[in-house]
Formats: sequence, C-alpha cells, structure tokens
Amino acid sequence: MTNASAPQNGTAAPGRRPIALVAWGATEAILGHSQAALARVDVTRPQWWALNNIARAERGLTREEIGAVAVPYGMGTEVIVHAADALAHRGWLGIGADGRLILTQQGREGLAAAKEHMDRVHAQILGDITDEDHATTVAVLQRVIDNLAQRPS
Repeated sequence: MTNASAPQNGTAAPGRRPIALVAWGATEAILGHSQAALARVDVTRPQWWALNNIARAERGLTREEIGAVAVPYGMGTEVIVHAADALAHRGWLGIGADGRLILTQQGREGLAAAKEHMDRVHAQILGDITDEDHATTVAVLQRVIDNLAQRPS
C-alpha cells in the first residue's frame, strides 16, 4: 500500500529532498549551460580550463605543469593536456623557447570572448540568488564534503 500523500518523482518538499539529488541536478544544469555558452565561441570546457590556467600563470605553463593542475568534474589531467595541444594547433597558444605554453593574441581574444559568455552564464545561474544564499549554499555543500572526508566508507 502506498501513501497517497507522499510526493513522487523527486517532488518532496525542499527540506526533504536528498542533497545528492539536488547537487547532482544543479551540477548537470550548470555544466550543460556553461558548455552550451562556450560552444558559441568554439571552446570546450577543458579548453576553457586550460586557457584560464595558462593565462593566470605569469610565464605560462609547460605541458607537464598544465597536466599537474587539479582539474574538476572528472575530466582527468590528460584531457587538459590534449585541450592545450588543440589550442596550440588552433593558434591560441604559442610555445616559447623555454617550452612554456603562452596565450597568443588570438588566444587572448578568444579567452576574452569566452569570458564574456561565461560572465552572462554566471549571472543567469545566480539569477535572483542573494550573495548570502549563495554563500550559505556553498558553505553547506563544503561541510557535506568535509563530513564525508572525515569518515571511513
């Protein structure tokens, strides 16, 4: 016998929904929306990640250094190295005499265009979410991560 008043299909009251379900749904929505925005300027998420890390490095990065960067979303370090190789082939990255990958003028322009799209995406993601709500949500999710990191499986 089922309870006729029990919500079905993930429609439980917000305080009763599984945190993993909500976090996973948010992750998929954010990544999908971000990838669609980047695709408009012919950039993939791994290329976006590589461009930003190389641009932030004062003297650029070697292929080994870009491979050592912590990468999110289960991409794997080899994906970032391949993305950097594709960007070099496209002319967005140059390779200096010291073997360091650096942004070319075309790469700087491409990164600027991608950043414009990603700034809009960020605004769309947050919508009417206040800074306080954002900070609380991130803090709670970080506490979940910390709680699970401290416990054996």
